[in-house]
Amino acid sequence: MTLEQMRYLVALVEEGSFTRAAERVYLTQPALSVQIRKLEEELGVKLFDRRQGKPTEVGQRVAAQARRVLEEVARVRAIARGEEGVFQGPFRVGVIPTLAPYLLPRLLPRLLERYPGLEVSVREELTPAILQGLVEGRLDAGLVGTEERAPGVQSLPLFSEEFLAYISPGHPLYAKASLHPLEIPLEDTWILSEGHCFRDQVLSVCRPSLERRRVEFQSGDLETLILLVEEVGGLTLLPEVALWTLPRAKRIHLRPLSPPGAGRTVYLLLREGSLKAPVARALGEEAKGVFQELRLKG
Repeated sequence: MTLEQMRYLVALVEEGSFTRAAERVYLTQPALSVQIRKLEEELGVKLFDRRQGKPTEVGQRVAAQARRVLEEVARVRAIARGEEGVFQGPFRVGVIPTLAPYLLPRLLPRLLERYPGLEVSVREELTPAILQGLVEGRLDAGLVGTEERAPGVQSLPLFSEEFLAYISPGHPLYAKASLHPLEIPLEDTWILSEGHCFRDQVLSVCRPSLERRRVEFQSGDLETLILLVEEVGGLTLLPEVALWTLPRAKRIHLRPLSPPGAGRTVYLLLREGSLKAPVARALGEEAKGVFQELRLKG
């Protein structure tokens, strides 16, 4: 077993294709296939299902461990060169859709200024995929809206934000200066599609109802929900970060929630002991700073 074979396996699992993986590691496809076959023979297991074009369960686990090995090798080389505190190269981040469009445009320039040698790769994904990516070593950090627990993954709170209602002028609640969570009717509320943690947080706030709505639509985008409120009617709930892109002329549709209110805490997820853990923590610090500055600006 060689480090190069580990690198080839990681590339194959991440790309899911011998063709793309071969291009990534600068080998021909037959040469890559031979190396993977040799690794399989040495370990005595099948690592990649060639018919289905995906890694086997044990292949996923071996690749996750191989990533850790390769990262430790990189750490040894950095120590030998006296570059242990210098962070450069790939940095992979997962961000949930209800944070990405609002935080990233302000956050990424700060991180790149702080670490000019970084090559940042960002994936907009749902929380379970981000957590899995961290466990398997495919991601170095994640920004999510719920506290998550998994072996080898650390969850650090960054900031808490409130939810606000965005209401159509034609809705009876529009005349109120603030809304109690139990006043918000679920049948009138546009929500995100299943899998979004923000959907579950909204469902826990709204008043349950047996009534059916005339239009059923679930979106993965908060901006779509805002447009639905404006064009179709009803209301939706928005996290504070979503207000930063909302034109001031539209803020007349916003209503705060009276106590107990509703909100969420945004967390940084990172891999414990990772070579890039200090960069991940810096990402969290910058995210917290961006939120505090924009909250002050209103």
